[in-house]
Amino acid sequence: MSTNNQKIRVALVEDHQVVRKAICRMLSDLPNLEIVFDVANGQAFLDRLKDQEVDVVLLDIEMPIMNGYKTLLELKKQQSPIKVVMLSMHDDYDIAYELLKEGVHAYLLKECSLEEMVEAIVHVHEEKTYSNAFMNAAINHYNAENQKRKSRAEHFQLDERDLMILKMICDGRTSQYISDNVPTSKKNVDLIRTKLMKKLMVQSANELIRVAILNGFYVPRTNAEIEQENIDAQHAALERRLSKLKQNALRNEDDE
Repeated sequence: MSTNNQKIRVALVEDHQVVRKAICRMLSDLPNLEIVFDVANGQAFLDRLKDQEVDVVLLDIEMPIMNGYKTLLELKKQQSPIKVVMLSMHDDYDIAYELLKEGVHAYLLKECSLEEMVEAIVHVHEEKTYSNAFMNAAINHYNAENQKRKSRAEHFQLDERDLMILKMICDGRTSQYISDNVPTSKKNVDLIRTKLMKKLMVQSANELIRVAILNGFYVPRTNAEIEQENIDAQHAALERRLSKLKQNALRNEDDE
């Protein structure tokens, strides 16, 4: 039950109407939950938030117009207090871990029971840590794979800067872009690229990317994902600069 004995306001975002209505019907019968609205995509959900308040959203991943991942990022951008329970057909550890890393409060497979769904909603609403067997397995899988990546990096004698530059190369970034963001000279980036090819024992850029993927040093991403990461990095850098300016201003006031 909710800690304040009020109903938990739930929104459901799911593009398959039959599934959406079935979940709404099941949850509507519960005394501690209120289905505020249900919609077929993330954009419709964000639009409805302008007029209606929601505590927890049950959010599908794959939807037209705006999928669950993009909706999650938009909620984060708005610093929304809404708790996100992701619904998915994908029993993929990598997808689950990525979403958990981005701030999803619970990750449920659509085959889950009604009891598990309700437990997740109540727990995240009450700001309790929620986990299930699949979420735990996804975290354990990531930790194991991360350890493997570290061992492979040590085997190939790759340091953190090497891995960062390798990722940018695989993203298709130019030497000038890499030199601006590492930072180092463009000439040094070209030298590091050559050294990376030698360390990974490849003869071409295509081979370099293939070997990087095979060894877990790089996970292929869409152009939109790459661009979003760039935007997030720019925002973070701006926030750091603004914070530093505020600190300097406060220090100057104290000196006066």
